[in-house]
Amino acid sequence: MLLKNAYIYRITGTPTITADALEPQLKSQAFRPCSGIRPSSFGWISPLGDIEGPLTHEVSGSILLCAKREDKIVPSSALVDLLAEKIERLEQLEGRKIFNKEKLRLKDDAMAELLPRALPRSKQILGYLTPSDKLLVIGTTSVSEAELFINCVRNSLGSFPVVPPQVSSKPTEIFTHWLKSRKLPEHFSLGNSCDLLDPEEGATITCRRQDLDTNEIRNHIDAGKICTKIGINWHGDLNVVVDKELSLKQIKLQNSDNKTDEYDDPIATLDAAFVNMTLEFSRFLPALFSALGGESRE
Repeated sequence: MLLKNAYIYRITGTPTITADALEPQLKSQAFRPCSGIRPSSFGWISPLGDIEGPLTHEVSGSILLCAKREDKIVPSSALVDLLAEKIERLEQLEGRKIFNKEKLRLKDDAMAELLPRALPRSKQILGYLTPSDKLLVIGTTSVSEAELFINCVRNSLGSFPVVPPQVSSKPTEIFTHWLKSRKLPEHFSLGNSCDLLDPEEGATITCRRQDLDTNEIRNHIDAGKICTKIGINWHGDLNVVVDKELSLKQIKLQNSDNKTDEYDDPIATLDAAFVNMTLEFSRFLPALFSALGGESRE
């Protein structure tokens, strides 16, 4: 799968979104590297991997976007050493003890001095829009990165209302029921991982690469634990871990990589992977939401 993890959002209202209209609007938020004392940067780059390439790539009605995040990393030890040096120098110069409020100012000064010399660390975040389905999918494990992505779209367009999927049933209750009853909706089956939580004590149990159809798991459920994250299999070929916020982790489509290896052209390979993923999600997500009591699209 093109995305290994994903946060899912519904686009609300009736916005008209096309790749042609998006392209010039995204340029206002194009990625610019960190410079000077600017500690981080987030903006759009071409999903085709070309520095001068387009910022959107549309295939079969879905629009692929790619954001780049860059953060300057200042080692904590370097900050501590420079701060201590500044405090000692000022105490000797003024012959008095430096108090906390002044230390905070000195810490800011030390950070500003170190940032221009700090090495940047960067990563790319893919996401796509399917306007016809009012769907936004962002490939990250971090909700804060997902929010950065959404805000970057919003800053580009001026307005971009989205909400997480709203389902009728509480996901933790459905996950827990699946583990206890071992009965899942049609085409769904248990995977090999789950997270269990004791709501009273706060204790957690993490199960990985483990058969979930066992008495051991059921005993935990009978003891009052609830399931906050569960691995499931859909139609025998899509494996995914779904958490209580309906974010998707460890997405794997059996044999999907083999279907795209036959292309020599990188863009053709990208297109094949993108189409494969969007088609699979267009079928899987409605089935998942239905299994959780149905989605409210109000």
